[in-house]
Amino acid sequence: MSDIGIYPSGNRIVIKPDDVEEVTDGGIIIAKQIAESHQHAQTTGILISVGPDAWRHVTKERSRLIDGQMKLVERETTGYSEPFAKVGDRVAFAQHGGIQLEGSDGETYRIMNDEDLTARVSDKVSFTGLQSRKRVGLK
Repeated sequence: MSDIGIYPSGNRIVIKPDDVEEVTDGGIIIAKQIAESHQHAQTTGILISVGPDAWRHVTKERSRLIDGQMKLVERETTGYSEPFAKVGDRVAFAQHGGIQLEGSDGETYRIMNDEDLTARVSDKVSFTGLQSRKRVGLK
């Protein structure tokens, strides 16, 4: 894979959202503005890269002064027990999630937190009214 110039830090991940169709199966051309709206709302894509802290446990502890001493009153652990997905997997994520960036290759990517992934999905799964597809000219 070529270098896209986006390097996630911490628990961030980079996803290449699936492209949406520009022409329906019936031959109707989708207006550019509508296609762009659906592209931004896309909820599936390919996991491109993973930050160094993705899928690690994070423990937050809260203490309170009780009888003149600081005592642990709450412990919260978030994260995953093992990596949820690997680079190259097709994944689902929150609609309009993450920050949208253009990579050095001219393609659009999204950076988001690892916990914003909702599932690994097969190529046959689609979550939008417009079907995901490869761009014209790509195989």
